Amino acid sequence: MKISRSLLTLSVATSIFLAGCDKPELTPPTKGEATTYAMMVSGGVFPNQTSYFSGFESLPTGIVGTGNAAELTGSGIMHSYKGFHYLTTFGAPATLRKYDFDENGRPRELSSFVVQGLKTFGAVDFISDTEAYAASNGFGGVPKLVKFNPTTMQITATIDLTSIQKPGGKEVFYLGMTHRDDYVFMGVNYQTASFSNLGDSVYVAVINRTTNKVDKLIADGRCGIIWNAGTTSGFGPSSIVLDENKDIYVTGTSNQAKVPSGVVRIKNGQTTFDPDYFLNLNQAVGSDCQGLFYYGNGRALTLKSEDPANYPFDDSKTAGYRYFKVDLYKKTSQGDLSATLPKVSSAAITTKWDASKLYLSVPTPTTNAMYSLDLSSGAINKEFDLSAGVCNGFVKFK
Repeated sequence: MKISRSLLTLSVATSIFLAGCDKPELTPPTKGEATTYAMMVSGGVFPNQTSYFSGFESLPTGIVGTGNAAELTGSGIMHSYKGFHYLTTFGAPATLRKYDFDENGRPRELSSFVVQGLKTFGAVDFISDTEAYAASNGFGGVPKLVKFNPTTMQITATIDLTSIQKPGGKEVFYLGMTHRDDYVFMGVNYQTASFSNLGDSVYVAVINRTTNKVDKLIADGRCGIIWNAGTTSGFGPSSIVLDENKDIYVTGTSNQAKVPSGVVRIKNGQTTFDPDYFLNLNQAVGSDCQGLFYYGNGRALTLKSEDPANYPFDDSKTAGYRYFKVDLYKKTSQGDLSATLPKVSSAAITTKWDASKLYLSVPTPTTNAMYSLDLSSGAINKEFDLSAGVCNGFVKFK
């Protein structure tokens, strides 16, 4: 049985398709205060995977290795918030670790917390220095949403999600989160005992931050089940994004041609889907799609599937997606990001820390590299190669 990368975030089927490499030399930062970039990379083949978390003084160039890295067992996910980095790797128990860098520029684990019985955190959403939410997932376990203090790394509440369980939902996954006003919006994926989608709708739980209770579960049948995790603090394709107008855009997959891949909207001030908005991604892009990488003014990238036999599951041996540009406001596609870029796997990430560039990873079966997109000219440039595997996160935090 194949399990989607996005369902368990970095689960068995996200097993990184590159074999582990010997670690090349990498010049470490000389002082912790000069460490301005952080990156996480996962290499190896399941179950023998390792994640490497590194810091850099300046934007990496050439072939980037792991000589200064902290090593964590398993494939990983990285979130960043206000200069700290929150790491999780696949494997029970689900553990979220908080890192910074010491005076020598080496990664330093500060604290962590654990949710027993589960294997990873599919989404982490930060509200403030004292309030954040983490959704823990794991095939065969009952998922949980916890509220925690990111400063102290103490769990402060566990949200009761009994009301959003569905008959026939043998496996449930919490995928993607954002927040607005007094609410957290969290994607929910329901699977049957045979691991097929339960229903042809996109589902979002609306959680009241004051009461720590679910207000309601909303659904929209114009597109199918949520498949991607992702939050503002993360780097992978996201199922739920918040724009500058505080409108929330939610992506759903197609389901055996019953419904298309699409984007629906929850308008600012509302907690229901907008009946007047729908972006049919199959029509706009020409194929099924996965997730959104939002980068401002209605502009986003999506992963266009060119491997229908494996959609929306990941294939560990092929790269079945292309980066495509979409305009959420105009509900149109602007075409292929670049004909020169190869097809990528859905392990692709993007990151943006200023108004000039978007950085995007290009994971293929044989190589991994980071490119940049000039947001003014549209020019694509290769920035560096990664020797150890797939990039899970990359950020400039100072």
